[in-house]
Amino acid sequence: MHIIDIITSCNDSSLKEILLIVKKILGLIQLLGPLLAIVSLVYTFIMLVNKPDDKKLPKRITNSLLALIIMFFIPVIVNAVFYILDDSFIVSSCWNNIDTSSNNKAQYIEIDVNRERAKIVSDPSYFQRGTAKATTETNRDSSSRTTQKANKIIFIGDSRTTQMYATYSGNWTSSNYSDGGVHMVGNDIYVAQGAKGLNWMKSTGMPAAKQYFGSGTAIVILMGVNDVCMYGCNNSGTSSIVSDYVNYINSNVNSWKSSGSSVYFVSVNPCSGSYSHMNSSIQYFNSSIKSKLSNQVNWIDTYTILEQNGFSSGDGLHYGGATNKLIHDYIKSKV
Repeated sequence: MHIIDIITSCNDSSLKEILLIVKKILGLIQLLGPLLAIVSLVYTFIMLVNKPDDKKLPKRITNSLLALIIMFFIPVIVNAVFYILDDSFIVSSCWNNIDTSSNNKAQYIEIDVNRERAKIVSDPSYFQRGTAKATTETNRDSSSRTTQKANKIIFIGDSRTTQMYATYSGNWTSSNYSDGGVHMVGNDIYVAQGAKGLNWMKSTGMPAAKQYFGSGTAIVILMGVNDVCMYGCNNSGTSSIVSDYVNYINSNVNSWKSSGSSVYFVSVNPCSGSYSHMNSSIQYFNSSIKSKLSNQVNWIDTYTILEQNGFSSGDGLHYGGATNKLIHDYIKSKV
């Protein structure tokens, strides 16, 4: 299952309403059912005291006890089944993550790309947690940003770019290319899809972006994190990926620039937590591809900026809102 399918489906109003109603009903059953069963038990015991010879009353007591147990454990069993299914089934993923206290909260995504699993969280501040330096990020680059030379920027990227788009648009439900095509925020154009790499950029991303190429346009490529460890996090495997990127970009850059556009490649940015093991390969990727790209391609080093200023990440791979803005603003200052 594609992670974005989970997010999109969970934000579908019909499915969301149904799951919320069912969850609330089960919650009421778990709360009121045992209470009613207990009331019935007390009443039956009183009747048994008054009519000890009534042979129907012991059976009523047994039935009330069974009802108490069943009503209490039905919600527990349902939740356990969906927990076991987890993200292998869209409804179970939505069930496990939907918030019954509010059906209007925006949903944010924490992704494990390697396992193609997702956890949905409703609190955007979740993505503000990260390194100790992260609290110093706020609006730093915005205040020192130089005048933007390009009048239109096309961002071509993966899930990190979809989240940059979502940060600026507030739209977290259809940020991927596959969920609605090209997205725009002001003069910024986003063509991005989660868990994708060079092959997607060749077949889908760049062809979709070409219609926007023209004078005064900056083509900004933010790809590579999903490719870096494709053959294992080592220099040999990374070198193969670098060659693939360099061959594709260098053979096409003159064609892209012939429209009057300028071309930029943004460094793959660092990871933290459980993804920290990727950083040495990311650094190798960055230094290798920078040295081999055509001089027609401008290099933007956001990796160093994040290392110097700190960055926030909820899952170690994707960034919080402040970090997304830091990357976005630094890129704009360079194009």
